[in-house]
Amino acid sequence: MTKQRAALTMDHLLVATLLALVWLFISILPLPPNDLWWHMAAGRAMLQEGAWITTNRWAYTLPADAPYVYQSWLSEVLMYLAWQVAGTPGLMLLRTLCVTLGHALLAWHAMRRTGGAGKAVALALLLTVLAGWDNWTLRPQTLALVPGAVLVVVLGEILDGRFGRRWLAALPLTMLVWVNLHGSFILGLALIGLAWLGVVAGGWSSVAGGSSSAPGPRPSALGPLSLALRLSLARDFTLAAAVSALAVCIHPLGLGIFGYVADMLGNAELQERFVEWQPPRNAPDPLNTGFWFYLVLFLLAALMAGGRRRPGAVEVLWFCGLGWLAVDAGRYVIWFALALAPLLAAQFGALLPARAPAAPRPIAIGYGIALLALLVATLPWFEPGRALAPDGELRIAAASGPYRTLLSSTTPVGAAEWLAANPQPGRFWADMSLTSYTIWRLPELQVFADLRVELFPRAVWDEYFAIARGDQASLALIERWGITHLLLDRGYNQPLIELLADTSGWCERYADRTSVVYARCNTTR
Repeated sequence: MTKQRAALTMDHLLVATLLALVWLFISILPLPPNDLWWHMAAGRAMLQEGAWITTNRWAYTLPADAPYVYQSWLSEVLMYLAWQVAGTPGLMLLRTLCVTLGHALLAWHAMRRTGGAGKAVALALLLTVLAGWDNWTLRPQTLALVPGAVLVVVLGEILDGRFGRRWLAALPLTMLVWVNLHGSFILGLALIGLAWLGVVAGGWSSVAGGSSSAPGPRPSALGPLSLALRLSLARDFTLAAAVSALAVCIHPLGLGIFGYVADMLGNAELQERFVEWQPPRNAPDPLNTGFWFYLVLFLLAALMAGGRRRPGAVEVLWFCGLGWLAVDAGRYVIWFALALAPLLAAQFGALLPARAPAAPRPIAIGYGIALLALLVATLPWFEPGRALAPDGELRIAAASGPYRTLLSSTTPVGAAEWLAANPQPGRFWADMSLTSYTIWRLPELQVFADLRVELFPRAVWDEYFAIARGDQASLALIERWGITHLLLDRGYNQPLIELLADTSGWCERYADRTSVVYARCNTTR
């Protein structure tokens, strides 16, 4: 009997179309500066000095040698190398590849889990995108989406019975990469631990959902487990989990990586002042990703409780663990959505009527070629964002600079170039959202506080926000710190801009549509 060759069907192209739309959306969404540029500055310093850096360096409110952990060192180096090889388009392409590949891996796994139910997979993928798209910035977490997706796929394929247990060896290797890319590696250990617990508690077939009464392909072909087989599986998962825990210690911090994570999770400034560490906003607004997250959360809970497909032990544990984290802090929503997309697709697939596998159609090849042409046409070197405003100003793009449509309007390219050409004496203050780029472009121009949030004690943040408030107390702090020039955002810092405009001794030195530089009038231009 000859093996049937896999063929491209319209079900495949339905999912591919959605992935192409993800690619297209990212291609026209400019890069926000927030965490991108200071991470790249760290990567540049590490490559130039040939060592892992461990100190403050760029803020004058603390000693230059104040300790700071650049945990995501590998991401920082990779982002800098992408810029060094291909400039700003290289950064844009890196983000596009990581986000699209992460979603594509989960879509591939979901297609296998549902037996090729393209409509169910596409709907699950769409909801995943709507819940997580506001986290598609370029920062270390973005690069971590790839090993995160790999881990979910490998575990899912093993638990579904399509990968043999030898694939458990991929878990420690994945964790080794993940721990050096981003602190979210701790989620990977948690997913492995919950999978181990599910195997021990429920056995293989019930973990995989093999007891489902829904029509269509069963996620696992294995029947009830003997005690010997269950013990064998538990032993293999225990070994994989233990080696994965050891693998994450292969990091410059060693065992200290766990202390680093504990410190981050317990940092009060992160929890209180920064929105991504706060619960997602539950509002009936389709442009709010919190709306889609809660929709997916409650929809998936309802389908698991009353749908035609009973969830397995691991699926329930993953849903409860990741759901609890995402409800507590919006930064976990993208991980909840990605990890549970295959489960959501399987639940949707169980509601569809049983049908024969889709047959390949001649149109599929031509359509696939058209999608490939779209991907090529939207490569960042062609600046596809220009299509949004071919005859006018693109308000979401940077005000100046080469490849400006690839950078968001909050990237102070013009202001940084002016400061480079017109160095000002004295201390510098900038809105924290702008400091990332100035640290990159002008590392010698130290800032008051920046987006390395955990570096600064509460007293520094209290004074930073007091200055940003734009009242008489702001002027007193500016005097006390000897601040002579400020880079301000026209949106966030309007009260401070108005205050300085009405205060004698201060002059506007540079302005564009998004940022403005104020300096003391008696300083040298």
